[in-house]
Amino acid sequence: MTKHDVLGISRESGVEIATVDGVVTWTGSATGAKKPRGPLSGKKIALLVAAEFSDFQAYHLVEYLSEFGADVEFVAADGPKWKNTRPTHAAKGVHGMWGLSIDPIPVLGYARSTYRALDDAADETYDGIIVLGGHSADILTTEKAALNLLARHAESGATIGAIGEGGLALVAAHVVEGRRCTGNAVVSYLLERVGSFVDEPVVRDARLVTARDTVDTAAFAREFSRAFDPSFADPRENSLAGRQVAIIGGEDFEDIELVAPTLELLYRGADLTILTFPAPLRSRPPLLGLDVVMGNFGVSIPFQEIPDDRYRIAELSRTDPASVEIVMIPGAFCPWNMVAAGSPIEWLKRAASAGTTIAAICHGAIPLSAADLVRGRRIAGVGACGEHVSIMGGTFEPDCAAIVDGPFVTGRVPKDVPEFIDAITYALLPE
Repeated sequence: MTKHDVLGISRESGVEIATVDGVVTWTGSATGAKKPRGPLSGKKIALLVAAEFSDFQAYHLVEYLSEFGADVEFVAADGPKWKNTRPTHAAKGVHGMWGLSIDPIPVLGYARSTYRALDDAADETYDGIIVLGGHSADILTTEKAALNLLARHAESGATIGAIGEGGLALVAAHVVEGRRCTGNAVVSYLLERVGSFVDEPVVRDARLVTARDTVDTAAFAREFSRAFDPSFADPRENSLAGRQVAIIGGEDFEDIELVAPTLELLYRGADLTILTFPAPLRSRPPLLGLDVVMGNFGVSIPFQEIPDDRYRIAELSRTDPASVEIVMIPGAFCPWNMVAAGSPIEWLKRAASAGTTIAAICHGAIPLSAADLVRGRRIAGVGACGEHVSIMGGTFEPDCAAIVDGPFVTGRVPKDVPEFIDAITYALLPE
């Protein structure tokens, strides 16, 4: 099986993978956007949420349902005001548990999803509806419009899904009665009474697809896709089994560029370590006394929604660069903090000398430039990196979603996470 086989890439996907002089590039009209082909091609999928939905699930599903061809639309119950521990936005939309807004997701715009208020979706027809987990399911169980939307679509034969606590809304809408299903501890005892509970990560009963919890989101996305196309098989699953992957989690990282890759790399079987370092500046400090690293929009390390037995956290300064096969740098201001702190740049230099592959997305090209590692290389990244790369002797490629140039893997912006993770996978696979 070739690397292209593992990635499942074809010209019809709208993504062109080209190799010139050993440099592999991801370009094409569909990079960073919905793919024209895939198991969900032509399907309109609603992500049903209310205040305090799961940010983690939203990040991954938006990237990967659209990657599989779906038109993804958030349908938000933005009317209720009684659930305000992290208040509903005063003007529009709702926020996730850790601060994510969806009208649109700030760093994605409408590249991979659209938005509609629940009241405006009352007569809408979707091919599938997924209820996200998090605290929002508590609200949805009280919203007749949401329950009616679920019941109507279930009766008409649409595919219905839920992750974790999202199963509460399925119980309230009476769409799981007698059906095989799963969920986490918040909903499992109810599913045991009204359904046929199965304690597995993902369960599909015809057109009902449920997942146990957030860490199972990537597998859920594939099983949900198979409900539409039973022949769909994803060769990416466990393709990185046993490979040592590290991600530098520096203060003010770009949440989606850390969360979506983490969930996807775990699905692909990687042995994952998050490397942290003391930041010279903390623009979004956590509560006093908490030893956590904060992202740009509220995600933290340790992760709020991923069990700590699924990954490790280690200090960057105490980690031998030769002990990992690839190290990834997310964007936003984690890269700035790496440069300001200084020691992470020296660590990158040692990593390069040790033969470790280095991956960076968005602003991640800045520490590569500061470490003088871009000279003679083709580099993808956000536009703000262009001068850094060119001044330090590299060639900045704003039209590439991802590039593999020798031991360096770079990605453009948040909407290109799927291409970037495929590039990482490509770099790690044997010839």
